[in-house]
Amino acid sequence: MKITLLDGSTAHDALGQRVRDELLRQLNAQHHALELFTLRENKIGNCAGDFFCWVRRPGVCNTDDDNRTIAAAIIQADLLIYLTPITFGGYSATLKKAVDHQIQNIAPFFTTLNGETHHTRRYERYPDFLVIGWQSAPNPAAENIFKHLVWRNSLNFYAQAAHCEMVTGNPADENLTAQIESALRAISRRQTAPAPVLPSPNVSPAQASAPRRALLLVGSPRGRKSTSHAIGAYLMEQLAARGLETETVPIYPLLNNPQKMESLLEQVDSADLTVLAFPLYVDTLPAPVILLLERLAAHRSTHSTPGQGFAALANCGFPEWRHNANALAICAEFATETGLQWLGSLALGAGEGMVHGTPLNEAGGQVIPLKKAIERAAESLAQGQPIPAEAQKFIEKPFIPAWLYRLMGGLGWKQQAKRWGAQNDMARQPYSVEMPK
Repeated sequence: MKITLLDGSTAHDALGQRVRDELLRQLNAQHHALELFTLRENKIGNCAGDFFCWVRRPGVCNTDDDNRTIAAAIIQADLLIYLTPITFGGYSATLKKAVDHQIQNIAPFFTTLNGETHHTRRYERYPDFLVIGWQSAPNPAAENIFKHLVWRNSLNFYAQAAHCEMVTGNPADENLTAQIESALRAISRRQTAPAPVLPSPNVSPAQASAPRRALLLVGSPRGRKSTSHAIGAYLMEQLAARGLETETVPIYPLLNNPQKMESLLEQVDSADLTVLAFPLYVDTLPAPVILLLERLAAHRSTHSTPGQGFAALANCGFPEWRHNANALAICAEFATETGLQWLGSLALGAGEGMVHGTPLNEAGGQVIPLKKAIERAAESLAQGQPIPAEAQKFIEKPFIPAWLYRLMGGLGWKQQAKRWGAQNDMARQPYSVEMPK
C-alpha cells in the first residue's frame, strides 16, 4: 500500500513523538511504501484564497512551494494519514496550512451530497483517510468536534473509507501499541463511522457588565476587502452606535511580526468583547486563524482577564449556512478552554455571492436579512448578552435557491477561468502522473 503521512506536530511534543514513532514502527513492519512529510520542516505558505488553483492553472496551487508536492503525494496514495494535536477540537495550525492547499485536488463546480452543496471531484479516485489526534486529558466536547471535522473532510475529499483515532493522556506503551494497531486495522477493513453529532456549545450567561470596548479580528487573507471584514465592520458600526469604542485588526499581516503580535495581544487584553470574523476553509477555520487562537491560548494561560466576551462571524461559499458549524464549534471550545465567555455566533451561507467584500450599506437588497441579523446580534452584545438564536434565523434561508446558486456558481467559475485562458483546462488532473523527484 502507498501511504502519505502528514505530521502536524510541534518539535517538542512528547506525546506526539510517541504516537508518530509507534505508527512508523508498525507501518514499516508491514512494508508499506511510505512518504512522510514533517510539516513543520516543509516550506508551505498560507492559502491566499485567490482560487487560482481552479481558474488560472487548474489543479495546481499558484504558490510554488512544498504544497504542490504534498498535494501530488496525496492523490497518488492509497491511504492518507494525518497526525495532529487536538487543538480546540480541530487540527493544529501546522497541519491545517497543508490541508488548506488541498482544494487544488477538487474542482470548483458544485454537486449535492446528502442534501448539501459540495464541490465536485477532480480525480477519479482519492485515498482512504486516517486521522490520529492526541490530547493531554479527556475532553468530550473537543473529541466530538474532532470526529466531526474528520468526517466532513472525508466527505469533501471523497474518501471511500475513513477512521478517526484519539490518544489521550500518557498511555502505557502496550496500550498505545494496541490503539495504533486498532486504527490501522479499522482503516484496512475500510470501515466508515456514522456521521458524528456536534456538541451544543455552552453559551455563557450575560457578562457582569455591558462591554465598553469591542475588538474585531478579521481572519481573511483579503483583509479589509473581504466579506469577513464587510460583515464584521457592520457589526462594529452597530456597536459604536450603541456607545461602544471599537477597533478592527486584520490578522494576516501581523502573525509573522513579533511587535505587531504583541500589540494585538495587548488589544485583546483590554477589550471587553472580541469578535472573530472569518471565511470557511476546508470545513473549518483557516490555518492563520488557528495559529492566532493557539497564540491567544498560550498568552491567556498567564494573562487572562475574567469576564471578557468572545463571539464569531463565519461565512462560507456554499448556500447552506450549516457548513460553518464545525468552525464555530471550535471557536466555542477555544473560548471555554481559555476562560472567555462564549457569546455565540452568526453563520452565513453564500457569503461571497451575497456580499463579495462590499460594505453592507453599499450592497443591494439581498443583504437586508443579513443586516437585520447583525443588528439583532449587536443589540444583545452591546448589553453583554449572547447573540440570540433569532438573529441566526434571519439568514438561514439562502438568498437564492440552492439549485440556482450551484448553476450560477458553475457559470461564474467558467467566466473567471476564461479571463486567464484556462476555460478548456478546468478538468485537468496534473497529479495523476507521479511528479519527478
